Amino acid sequence: MKLIHRLFTICLFTASFDIFLAFKLGGTVRIAQLIMVLVCFGALAKAAQEGRIWWPRGGWWLALWCFVQVLFLPLSVDFGFSLGYLLFLLFTAAGFYAVAHLYARSCYIEPLMKAYLCSYVFVAAFGIFQLVSPILHLGDFLVVQWIVGKRWPRINGFSYEPSYFATYLIMGWIALVDLRYSKAHLTAARKWFWLTIFVGAVLFLSTSKTGWIFMAVEGVVRAVPYVIRWGRRMGTRLSAGSLIFTLPRWKLVVLSVTGSILLLAGVVALGLAVNLNILLSGTGLNHTASHSVSDRYDGFIETVQVFEEHPFLGRSLGGVSSRIAQLHGVPNDGKTYLGFPVIMDLLAASGLIGIIPFLMFIWVNSFGMFGLIRKRWPDERAKWLRALVRALFYESFMLLADQNVLRLYVWFHLSIIAAVALHLRYEDQDCNREKPLMLAV
Repeated sequence: MKLIHRLFTICLFTASFDIFLAFKLGGTVRIAQLIMVLVCFGALAKAAQEGRIWWPRGGWWLALWCFVQVLFLPLSVDFGFSLGYLLFLLFTAAGFYAVAHLYARSCYIEPLMKAYLCSYVFVAAFGIFQLVSPILHLGDFLVVQWIVGKRWPRINGFSYEPSYFATYLIMGWIALVDLRYSKAHLTAARKWFWLTIFVGAVLFLSTSKTGWIFMAVEGVVRAVPYVIRWGRRMGTRLSAGSLIFTLPRWKLVVLSVTGSILLLAGVVALGLAVNLNILLSGTGLNHTASHSVSDRYDGFIETVQVFEEHPFLGRSLGGVSSRIAQLHGVPNDGKTYLGFPVIMDLLAASGLIGIIPFLMFIWVNSFGMFGLIRKRWPDERAKWLRALVRALFYESFMLLADQNVLRLYVWFHLSIIAAVALHLRYEDQDCNREKPLMLAV
């Protein structure tokens, strides 16, 4: 199990690798996928040794959805391409089952969570390195877009572009924020406070507009309970005829004012040095080009058109992009004409009935986890599970503005949710530092 855990840790650290350690083997194959072959064999060996399989919640729904994709494969206009896509789906699903089984009652569940969080810190650290390297004349590393040519890059990490980078990093940041909020032992050390801020700062610096929106949403969600409580206290005092207000400490006032002035000065200086419209490029705002919005809108209309052709019988996952490419009269390269957004792509691929198993699978691994979380709270693993589920919510909303449901890091996240849920349900021992697990695997 120790070796398999190390292999899967490498998978987590390389899950976002789109343009590094990615190979053309009849399609893009990432290093994490190659290593997952060994992880899956490890899960099979463990199942054979123990004589049992730990089946994750929602596992039957996922199996049924995969079966639906097999049934709809003949409806694709490009059978060969869609077959390859189907095999990719089946292998991804196999990885989900493998990870859930491996960690279901393993003493490596806490190291798994630590490794998962550290993987986001690792990618964020590379993002900062990517940002400052051109400024320090150290060269550029995997940069795909620039704000100021060859001087100021947009952070894309190991991903295709900044929006993909933000779609990946948002899950780690949300999970870290929630773990800190719930006072989980896993992130109780002071270093995790700074690492959470660090990951959030890198996410902001990626200049992904979608990332900014959901960072603001999380800020509002976290602030609302405090505002409500403050309002109730003030209302109680006023109703009692008391007008006494607690003034903030002078240090907090000084720091807030100083920080606001420095931030404003930085924005003004940046605006004088650089045309900030670059940050709005692709949105159509302030007379900038609207190519990003236009491309997404066109992709949505084309995906709707494919869905309307077969509303009850889907085209299969690979069949959607194949049909869109056919509408354009060009071969499908698997990149240019993907269905958009993810939910519409799934609907066109699965049909109105075929999409139900997938939606049930997501429901069970999101809203369906809250009953278990409430039942076992404040168990440390319940805090992990809530953080992971909240991160999945944000990722799901991010994918409403993006493509491709078969992103490796999304399925790794789902598999860790399934593993933690199994461990929380069937392993009685808590995973707090004060009570380390003694289960032998």
